[in-house]
Amino acid sequence: MKSPEHPIFLESVEYIRSQIGFTGLTSIQQAVLERIIHSSGDLNMQSHLRFSSNACEDAINALKNGANILTDTYMAEAAVSSVSKRTLNSNVKCILEMAPEFIDSLTKTRSAIGMQKMWLDMEKKEEFLAGPVVVIGSAPTALMTLLDLIQEGSKKPSLIIGMPVGFIGVSECKTRLLNSDCSHIVLEGSKGGASLAAATINALLKAADY
Repeated sequence: MKSPEHPIFLESVEYIRSQIGFTGLTSIQQAVLERIIHSSGDLNMQSHLRFSSNACEDAINALKNGANILTDTYMAEAAVSSVSKRTLNSNVKCILEMAPEFIDSLTKTRSAIGMQKMWLDMEKKEEFLAGPVVVIGSAPTALMTLLDLIQEGSKKPSLIIGMPVGFIGVSECKTRLLNSDCSHIVLEGSKGGASLAAATINALLKAADY
């Protein structure tokens, strides 16, 4: 069932459209861009936003077929779960559920360990009938770990939303994703964050809920 938008959000979208003008994007890509701008307050986001061919369509088909959504933080999980419950009721999981509470390594992160454990666990449980949609807004190490797993022969997700924010390791992992054959939506450079990654998947959930 289609979830109605709040009048304030609709007014914001009208303002955004009046400011950015013609974008040349598809209707679904446009919806993603508008939600990212709405969440960031930055009208110049299109110059940083990259879609692989059919990325939105692939993700929507997967979501309609019951794909899980994996997030790298509990903040993103909460933001996505609230929209999921009002749309397709997709199963939303955070990779930190499978991360150790503490680690004594200077070369690994909880996010990287959580991603590896959850991805391999999902493969064993055959939860890939519709490839998961992966939402990365904070942890470049989680994205790098996923790309390593895929390179080593693991199954690919239906979509990777690659929007970790920051400076250390961020640009490198985004470039690697952009150069991969994985379906992706990426914010180039240091821009990103949980709210923008969540805004992206929420736009896709809304588009799928027709």
